[in-house]
Amino acid sequence: MLRPPVSFQARTLFIGLACAALACMTPPGLKGVLPFLASPAGPGVAALALVAVGTSVEDLGTIRRIRIGVGLCIGAAALVAAGGLWGAALAALGGPIAWPVWLPYGAGAAGVALALRRDIGVLRDPRHGQSVRLEAISADAVRLTVNGAPVTIPAALIRGVSLATDLDGRGVFVRLASRDKVIGDTRALPWVAAHRDGDTLLLTEHQAALDAELLAVRLLEAASAGEGEYR
Repeated sequence: MLRPPVSFQARTLFIGLACAALACMTPPGLKGVLPFLASPAGPGVAALALVAVGTSVEDLGTIRRIRIGVGLCIGAAALVAAGGLWGAALAALGGPIAWPVWLPYGAGAAGVALALRRDIGVLRDPRHGQSVRLEAISADAVRLTVNGAPVTIPAALIRGVSLATDLDGRGVFVRLASRDKVIGDTRALPWVAAHRDGDTLLLTEHQAALDAELLAVRLLEAASAGEGEYR
């Protein structure tokens, strides 16, 4: 399945940069884990843990979990900002914080802000940032937007529907009798297999903004109404 625009590896890199800078803002003389966490570095460490949990929850699938996951990642961004404000307050009080420390923090914070923009968009609409977006399912057709252009799949073309799950999330495999009668740019659709009796594409929960089970039911209902022969 398609990964989200901001990967887990990129997120941890951005937060790691900010966290390293926040660690340099720790007052001298502190010893032990608890005093370290009770410094500007503490929110950065917590942000790393929170984004790991949030990304894992989002990848479990279901719209509810997707929103919970991105909500946790939004909380991680807030912690990075809190650590920066804490460090700025220490600097204003005369703390020994050299200005070059703010360079890696700024680089990390910029990446966190990029991920935050994506997360807020997904919280509002799971289809945010997806090149393929499900617009409607009706008795006559499945309507998509693909790279900003409309694509219509006649419901009668649907021959089979099955759930799809992997480490990146969940979705639905949709087997069509043929791609020839699909209206629009068929090359841009997420095809995953070609068969003698048709072709299969994949719609993810992010693309559909629906739980995979509900998406499968609605597609089967459309196929039935469209007199498609499915199994």
